Amino acid sequence: MNKSLLGLSLLLGSGLWMVGCGDDGACPGGQVSCDDVCIDAIEPTLAGADGIQERVFQGSCAFTNCHGAEGGVQADLELSSASISADNLIDVQSTEVDGLRVAPGNTGASYLVDKLLGQNLAPGTAQMPNVGTALCDAKIQAVEAWIEAGAN
Repeated sequence: MNKSLLGLSLLLGSGLWMVGCGDDGACPGGQVSCDDVCIDAIEPTLAGADGIQERVFQGSCAFTNCHGAEGGVQADLELSSASISADNLIDVQSTEVDGLRVAPGNTGASYLVDKLLGQNLAPGTAQMPNVGTALCDAKIQAVEAWIEAGAN
């Protein structure tokens, strides 16, 4: 057996392969595609292990000098915990535009959605997150579903 086949056999036999999406974009067992990688589905709630705080804000927004608890909190928006995120997002006036950051039940009136999609932005501002790449569709859809469900 050549080395390539031996390596593939060992990899498959050990179960240590990365789970990606198939050619049809389908993910196994309740997972969703996020930038061509299958991830566990995100619950359209703010709190909880599978909620937006843990699965979106913690990994993409709540950093030092961005929207974390330490350093310069940008746009007066700290997103370091579910309760702080709720206090700073839900029914709170945006510091950039005339409108709410999150208008419960209305994604069209929620500036957070505009920031995530990079649309209708205030002059001189950028799409968020602005470190690395934009959020994948599954994460944006979870935020939108949370807002449409009343942002509870």
